[in-house]
Parts: sequence; structure tokens; C-alpha cells
Amino acid sequence: MDLLLLLLVIAVFILPSFLMMRSQRRRQAELQTMQSALGAGDRVVTVAGIHGTIVTARETQVEVEIAPGVVVTMDRIAIMRQATPEDLGAVTGTTPAPGEQIGYQHPEQQHPENRTDYPDFPDHPENR
Repeated sequence: MDLLLLLLVIAVFILPSFLMMRSQRRRQAELQTMQSALGAGDRVVTVAGIHGTIVTARETQVEVEIAPGVVVTMDRIAIMRQATPEDLGAVTGTTPAPGEQIGYQHPEQQHPENRTDYPDFPDHPENR
């Protein structure tokens, strides 16, 4: 009975870690396969979250264009995944830049009578 209980306790602690190691190995193999298949023109995302296009692919390194005319060299292992269409929307500028949102008005564009950040305004903290 004691031996059975001991084996059960060992199985409870060893089995989950064994299964996690197995899935981790499979995931690592998939990542290495993806990284080795990368070539020029592929859109990628690095482990740092940088989006870019592969310009040149060598055995252990790739050159990635992260902005027009800006090319960086990095190891293949720094590539986390290929970019998805959802990623491309964020990169191509389909979202408005800060200050271009609908209804946004730069503080200097406000009418001076509507400004509340100068000391002459009655509700300014210095006048309380």
C-alpha cells in the first residue's frame, strides 16, 4: 500500500513536468523549422516586437528592413514569428497617428478664451 501511494505521488509530480517538456520540445522544433524556412521578402516579428521585412537571409543571420532605408542585422533566433495580416494593418499606417484622431484639437489651436491653463483664469490653482 505504501509503495502504491509513493508511486502515485511521484506520478502526480513527474507526469505534468514530463508532458510540459514534451510540448516545449515540439514547440521549439516548430520554431526552428519556421526560422530556417525564412527568406527574402518575408514579413516577420522579432522577439523584441519589431516588425519588418527580411531583405537578406544567411545561414545564421538575417537583415531586416524595419523602416524605409533602415536595415538591421540580427540572428535568426531573434525572429519570433511571421507577421499576420492583423500585424500588417498596424505596420502600414492604417491607424491614425497621435493627434489625427477625430475630434482632437491641439492645445495651441484652442481659442484663448477657452483655455484654463494660464494663471489669469479664475479657477486656476494659483488663484484659489
